[in-house]
Amino acid sequence: MKFYNSTLSKKIIESLIIIFPIALLFSNILAEAIIILLIFSYLKETNFKNFISDLKHPIIIFILIFWLYLILNAVINFDNKPSLERTIFFIRFPLLILSLNYFVNFLDLNLKKIFRFWLIIFFLIGFDLFIQYFTNTNILGFEAIEQGSIYRLGGFMNDELKISNLLYHFGALIFSFYFSKNKSNLISFLFIVFITISIFLTAERANFITMISFIFLLIIYLVFKNKKTFFLYFVIFSLFLSIGFLTNNSLSKRMINDLANKIELLKFDKDENFLKKDSHYFAHYSVAYQIFERNPLFGIGLKNFRNFCDDDSLNEKVHEKWQKRKCSTHPHNFYFEMLSEIGSVGFLIIISFFIFSFYTFFDSYKKNKDTFLLLNCFIILIYFIPFLPKGSFFSNWNAMIFWFVFSFIFSIYNKSLNEKS
Repeated sequence: MKFYNSTLSKKIIESLIIIFPIALLFSNILAEAIIILLIFSYLKETNFKNFISDLKHPIIIFILIFWLYLILNAVINFDNKPSLERTIFFIRFPLLILSLNYFVNFLDLNLKKIFRFWLIIFFLIGFDLFIQYFTNTNILGFEAIEQGSIYRLGGFMNDELKISNLLYHFGALIFSFYFSKNKSNLISFLFIVFITISIFLTAERANFITMISFIFLLIIYLVFKNKKTFFLYFVIFSLFLSIGFLTNNSLSKRMINDLANKIELLKFDKDENFLKKDSHYFAHYSVAYQIFERNPLFGIGLKNFRNFCDDDSLNEKVHEKWQKRKCSTHPHNFYFEMLSEIGSVGFLIIISFFIFSFYTFFDSYKKNKDTFLLLNCFIILIYFIPFLPKGSFFSNWNAMIFWFVFSFIFSIYNKSLNEKS
């Protein structure tokens, strides 16, 4: 008797997927455990022949090549003592992609149920942020973090100020699902407005820009597909941004008005090193790029930026103001992290993987006109906005969020192919 022949077993898998974002809020270990359980369940159900067949998809082959490269990179950088944990256990993400793809397409999960629960969960997360913004304390008693003239919000994550990353990725995925079902759906419209405002309240600029970029691509899509809905989205978000520009409070100044100053950092001065800017993040970028220049092919190994950044010989190309604060656990940018830690070889492999994946998904959309898949393509495209400060690409929390969402995108891509075949 197969593991998934019972209704109970199917409900267990659905429950694990539903509670995954909750686990990310409170415990990396619990989130990792859910991933392991999903992978174990998939491997238990799939015999060796079917498993080998699943590995033959070009996207899976591509990501496995990247994993093998990470192992090779660790061997090459052995003297630098790279993180073997990150290297070896990266394999869980290709296996997660295969697992969710199997559950969505062959176990026939109730996606409406999953997204309905996620919708409720993220409304509660956003509601909690509203409470914390207006009272400085959330439902669990966690206080907002005062930073100068503003308060940063962590919500259920307490003093870990990164909840907006979770809000954006799952928020965009949930919105895409409901929007694809009914392009004039009031729920999807209210939800994305609510999530965008929630991210705004956290005072996390990078993910606010990311969400606005997603909305911008959505509006471009609506110009060609649904002019009535386009007008509604355009007016509401233009009004929202205008209020931000016209408001003088510290949060609006940080999140919107000051963006012009940040854009100024991207200007090129022929008489000065481009990365030698008066910016904490550009100090990290400059150090990471210099490390890459010294180790151009293979970098210095995973999780090693923190061990190489505190080097005075790197100061010349770092702005004087930030030379003593140029070091960090990671460079706060995916491009510079990859270049410094896995070199140009690894960088080209993973960037090629994402370009190939985007092309594959987008080409499928052109053939099948699956709006859910197209909006998911936007998530991948926006993920690599240059020079935008973000967390580490390889850190467990960020990686779990992204690869879980990517796994869903891959699953929807295959589901779209199966429905049209």
